Amino acid sequence: MTETVTVTPKYPVDANGDHPPDGAPYTLTPLEIAPGNTMRQFGTGGDLEDAEFTVFLPLADEAKIADDYGIKVRGHDCFARVQVWRSQRSGRGGIVVLAKSPSGKS
Repeated sequence: MTETVTVTPKYPVDANGDHPPDGAPYTLTPLEIAPGNTMRQFGTGGDLEDAEFTVFLPLADEAKIADDYGIKVRGHDCFARVQVWRSQRSGRGGIVVLAKSPSGKS
């Protein structure tokens, strides 16, 4: 059985300070879904984010997801933090999405 995630485009506040409506949700099929990071933060400094899930997508989905889009993973509504990796030698790579719950709870 193939797992899927549902992505909902979210748009930034417009020039009038209004929130435009969300885009139409669509389904993507990830290569893998892994647990989120379990880091602890000691001391101060650095931007660290925790995530409930780590979603791995193929490069072909690069234009289909962006930072702060909504992403539903295993029934949990989250926000996406997206990082694209592309090999300089082969051009191959992938997309890593940290799926973070807006409430801080999964």
